[in-house]
Amino acid sequence: LHNHSDYSLLDGAQNIDVMLDTTLSLGMDSIALTEHGNMFSTVQFFKAAKKRGIKPIIGSEVYIAKGKHTEKTGQLGGGSNHLILLAQNYIGYKNLMKLVTYGYLDGFYYRPRVDKDLLRKHSAGLIALSACLKGEIPERLVKNDFEGARKVALEYSEIFPNRFYLEVQNHRIPEEQININGMVKLA
Repeated sequence: LHNHSDYSLLDGAQNIDVMLDTTLSLGMDSIALTEHGNMFSTVQFFKAAKKRGIKPIIGSEVYIAKGKHTEKTGQLGGGSNHLILLAQNYIGYKNLMKLVTYGYLDGFYYRPRVDKDLLRKHSAGLIALSACLKGEIPERLVKNDFEGARKVALEYSEIFPNRFYLEVQNHRIPEEQININGMVKLA
Protein backbone atom coordinates (compact mmCIF):
# COMPACT_ATOMS: atom_id res chain seq x y z
CA LEU A 1 0.00 0.00 0.00
CA HIS A 2 3.06 2.28 0.14
CA ASN A 3 5.26 2.03 -2.95
CA HIS A 4 7.27 4.39 -5.10
CA SER A 5 8.46 4.08 -8.67
CA ASP A 6 11.08 6.07 -10.52
CA TYR A 7 8.46 8.84 -10.71
CA SER A 8 9.37 9.60 -7.06
CA LEU A 9 12.64 11.38 -7.67
CA LEU A 10 15.52 10.47 -5.36
CA ASP A 11 13.43 7.78 -3.65
CA GLY A 12 11.90 5.22 -6.04
CA ALA A 13 14.38 3.14 -8.03
CA GLN A 14 12.04 0.63 -9.68
CA ASN A 15 10.07 1.30 -12.80
CA ILE A 16 6.39 0.42 -13.02
CA ASP A 17 6.90 -2.72 -15.11
CA VAL A 18 9.42 -4.17 -12.64
CA MET A 19 7.12 -3.36 -9.74
CA LEU A 20 4.15 -5.06 -11.40
CA ASP A 21 6.18 -8.10 -12.48
CA THR A 22 7.39 -8.47 -8.88
CA THR A 23 3.79 -8.19 -7.67
CA LEU A 24 2.82 -11.11 -9.93
CA SER A 25 5.85 -13.17 -8.95
CA LEU A 26 4.85 -12.81 -5.29
CA GLY A 27 1.35 -14.09 -6.09
CA MET A 28 -0.30 -10.78 -5.22
CA ASP A 29 -3.32 -9.51 -7.13
CA SER A 30 -3.23 -5.82 -6.18
CA ILE A 31 -0.74 -3.06 -5.37
CA ALA A 32 -0.77 0.65 -4.60
CA LEU A 33 1.50 3.25 -6.12
CA THR A 34 2.04 6.28 -3.88
CA GLU A 35 4.51 8.66 -5.48
CA HIS A 36 5.97 11.48 -3.39
CA GLY A 37 3.68 14.49 -3.77
CA ASN A 38 2.51 13.58 -7.26
CA MET A 39 0.34 11.35 -9.42
CA PHE A 40 2.47 11.54 -12.57
CA SER A 41 2.64 7.76 -12.95
CA THR A 42 -1.08 7.11 -12.50
CA VAL A 43 -2.15 6.51 -16.11
CA GLN A 44 0.86 4.35 -17.00
CA PHE A 45 0.49 2.40 -13.73
CA PHE A 46 -3.26 1.88 -14.17
CA LYS A 47 -2.98 0.64 -17.77
CA ALA A 48 0.02 -1.63 -17.11
CA ALA A 49 -1.60 -3.15 -13.99
CA LYS A 50 -4.91 -3.81 -15.75
CA LYS A 51 -3.06 -5.43 -18.66
CA ARG A 52 -1.46 -7.88 -16.19
CA GLY A 53 -4.70 -8.55 -14.30
CA ILE A 54 -3.51 -6.67 -11.21
CA LYS A 55 -5.83 -4.34 -9.30
CA PRO A 56 -4.17 -0.90 -9.27
CA ILE A 57 -4.67 1.15 -6.12
CA ILE A 58 -4.07 4.81 -6.89
CA GLY A 59 -2.55 7.01 -4.24
CA SER A 60 0.08 9.53 -3.31
CA GLU A 61 2.38 10.21 -0.39
CA VAL A 62 1.45 13.82 0.17
CA TYR A 63 3.40 16.41 2.11
CA ILE A 64 1.40 17.96 4.96
CA ALA A 65 2.54 21.48 5.86
CA LYS A 66 3.03 21.98 9.59
CA GLY A 67 1.14 25.27 9.24
CA LYS A 68 -0.88 26.60 6.34
CA HIS A 69 0.12 25.16 2.97
CA THR A 70 0.32 28.69 1.55
CA GLU A 71 2.95 29.85 4.08
CA LYS A 72 6.32 29.96 2.36
CA THR A 73 8.78 30.79 5.11
CA GLY A 74 10.98 28.91 7.53
CA GLN A 75 12.91 25.73 7.05
CA LEU A 76 13.39 23.77 3.85
CA GLY A 77 9.95 22.93 2.54
CA GLY A 78 8.36 25.06 5.21
CA GLY A 79 8.31 22.06 7.52
CA SER A 80 6.17 19.15 6.42
CA ASN A 81 5.24 15.57 7.22
CA HIS A 82 4.24 12.67 4.99
CA LEU A 83 0.79 11.08 4.79
CA ILE A 84 -0.29 8.25 2.48
CA LEU A 85 -3.61 8.81 0.70
CA LEU A 86 -5.30 6.03 -1.29
CA ALA A 87 -8.32 6.48 -3.56
CA GLN A 88 -11.10 4.26 -2.23
CA ASN A 89 -13.45 5.12 -5.10
CA TYR A 90 -13.98 7.64 -7.90
CA ILE A 91 -14.84 10.44 -5.44
CA GLY A 92 -11.56 9.72 -3.65
CA TYR A 93 -9.67 9.75 -6.94
CA LYS A 94 -11.11 13.18 -7.75
CA ASN A 95 -10.27 14.45 -4.26
CA LEU A 96 -6.74 13.08 -4.51
CA MET A 97 -6.28 14.91 -7.82
CA LYS A 98 -7.56 18.12 -6.20
CA LEU A 99 -5.22 17.81 -3.24
CA VAL A 100 -2.16 17.12 -5.38
CA THR A 101 -3.09 20.05 -7.63
CA TYR A 102 -3.52 22.40 -4.64
CA GLY A 103 -0.12 21.22 -3.44
CA TYR A 104 1.54 22.31 -6.65
CA LEU A 105 -0.46 25.45 -7.42
CA ASP A 106 -0.91 26.98 -3.95
CA GLY A 107 1.37 25.12 -1.57
CA PHE A 108 4.61 24.61 -3.45
CA TYR A 109 7.57 25.57 -1.30
CA TYR A 110 10.46 23.25 -2.16
CA ARG A 111 7.76 20.52 -2.40
CA PRO A 112 4.05 20.41 -3.18
CA ARG A 113 2.31 20.76 0.20
CA VAL A 114 -1.26 20.63 1.46
CA ASP A 115 -2.58 21.24 4.97
CA LYS A 116 -5.12 19.66 7.29
CA ASP A 117 -7.81 22.19 6.35
CA LEU A 118 -7.58 21.01 2.73
CA LEU A 119 -7.67 17.39 3.93
CA ARG A 120 -10.88 18.11 5.85
CA LYS A 121 -12.50 19.61 2.72
CA HIS A 122 -11.39 16.82 0.39
CA SER A 123 -11.24 13.65 2.51
CA ALA A 124 -14.28 11.88 1.06
CA GLY A 125 -13.39 8.62 -0.64
CA LEU A 126 -9.82 8.65 0.63
CA ILE A 127 -8.08 6.16 2.91
CA ALA A 128 -5.16 7.55 4.91
CA LEU A 129 -2.10 5.79 6.34
CA SER A 130 0.23 7.32 8.92
CA ALA A 131 3.23 6.95 6.56
CA CYS A 132 6.94 6.37 7.15
CA LEU A 133 9.21 7.85 9.81
CA LYS A 134 8.59 11.25 8.21
CA GLY A 135 4.88 11.01 9.07
CA GLU A 136 3.66 13.21 11.91
CA ILE A 137 2.72 10.29 14.17
CA PRO A 138 5.98 8.33 13.69
CA GLU A 139 7.98 11.52 14.10
CA ARG A 140 6.35 12.13 17.48
CA LEU A 141 6.76 8.50 18.57
CA VAL A 142 10.48 8.55 17.80
CA LYS A 143 10.75 11.72 19.94
CA ASN A 144 8.97 9.90 22.83
CA ASP A 145 5.89 12.13 22.48
CA PHE A 146 3.24 9.42 22.82
CA GLU A 147 0.48 11.84 23.84
CA GLY A 148 1.26 14.08 20.85
CA ALA A 149 1.16 11.03 18.55
CA ARG A 150 -2.15 9.97 20.09
CA LYS A 151 -3.62 13.45 19.56
CA VAL A 152 -2.57 13.45 15.89
CA ALA A 153 -3.94 9.92 15.37
CA LEU A 154 -7.30 10.99 16.79
CA GLU A 155 -7.28 14.08 14.56
CA TYR A 156 -6.67 11.99 11.43
CA SER A 157 -9.33 9.53 12.61
CA GLU A 158 -11.79 12.42 12.62
CA ILE A 159 -10.69 13.69 9.20
CA PHE A 160 -10.88 10.15 7.75
CA PRO A 161 -13.59 8.39 9.81
CA ASN A 162 -13.14 4.59 9.67
CA ARG A 163 -10.54 5.18 6.92
CA PHE A 164 -7.37 5.98 8.84
CA TYR A 165 -4.75 3.30 9.53
CA LEU A 166 -1.47 3.19 11.40
CA GLU A 167 1.37 2.10 9.13
CA VAL A 168 4.20 -0.12 10.28
CA GLN A 169 7.44 -0.51 8.34
CA ASN A 170 10.49 -2.60 9.14
CA HIS A 171 13.60 -1.83 7.10
CA ARG A 172 15.83 -2.55 10.10
CA ILE A 173 16.28 1.14 10.84
CA PRO A 174 16.62 1.56 14.64
CA GLU A 175 14.00 4.34 14.78
CA GLU A 176 11.50 2.04 13.08
CA GLN A 177 11.54 -0.33 16.06
CA ILE A 178 10.64 2.59 18.33
CA ASN A 179 7.87 3.44 15.86
CA ILE A 180 6.60 -0.16 15.68
CA ASN A 181 6.38 -0.38 19.48
CA GLY A 182 4.62 2.98 19.64
CA MET A 183 2.18 2.06 16.86
CA VAL A 184 1.23 -1.19 18.62
CA LYS A 185 0.61 0.72 21.85
CA LEU A 186 -1.29 3.44 19.97
CA ALA A 187 -3.49 0.92 18.18
